[in-house]
Amino acid sequence: MKYKKSELDIFLQERIRENEEELCRNLDATLQYEQNCLEEIVNGIRHCKSNIEKCNKALEKASISNMAVWNAKKGAFKDNLVIWNTLGLVQMASIEIKRYTKVLSSDVDEWIIYDAIKSVYTAIYETSKKLVDSTGKLMKFVNSEFPSYDVSLFKDVKKELTKFREDNKDSLTIVRNKIDAHRDEDVCMQIETAENLHLSDAVKLILDYGRIVNELGTVVSPMKQLGILRLESVFHDRNR
Repeated sequence: MKYKKSELDIFLQERIRENEEELCRNLDATLQYEQNCLEEIVNGIRHCKSNIEKCNKALEKASISNMAVWNAKKGAFKDNLVIWNTLGLVQMASIEIKRYTKVLSSDVDEWIIYDAIKSVYTAIYETSKKLVDSTGKLMKFVNSEFPSYDVSLFKDVKKELTKFREDNKDSLTIVRNKIDAHRDEDVCMQIETAENLHLSDAVKLILDYGRIVNELGTVVSPMKQLGILRLESVFHDRNR
């Protein structure tokens, strides 16, 4: 199998080789920072899950008069879980894309490069779907509990994410299904699809998707405060 390189592919590879050391150093620093952020997010997710479990145990023993209180607490922690889980999906998508970017920025065997390109398509296919679904749940929460909250920027980024997925749906699906999941039984079709993968196309996908993911993280992160307000409203009502 011989990969077909365009002039732009060759140009990009030359530029990457020239700047490999700096690119990898910057990516390593960014990845370390984002891994630390992910650990904090995971702690937030575990905190929510732990408290939901406590509420479930309390509900098993609760009297009829106390059930509403525990259901309210459980609902507040579930809403917080939506926020933290969305942030987690954003962070994981960002980290995964940067890991593949690091491979593409390294002077490695051609087969490794094209395996990374193939994985980029599949990663974007899978993570973009999860982000579309999760941001939909987040929008529902905000509209229900904080109708006066300004979601204009969030809606803009969500719309851009959805459009990106729709615009690239065919290419993402073809690569994922035909050569990554090997669903196409026609070997010739698999080879033809693989041979026509281009570094330049993968780089464009990474840049476009990476920008959207970063913007999504920027608009979702402040919503952690909404989660705190949601909890305060429940516990405040309980303590009055």
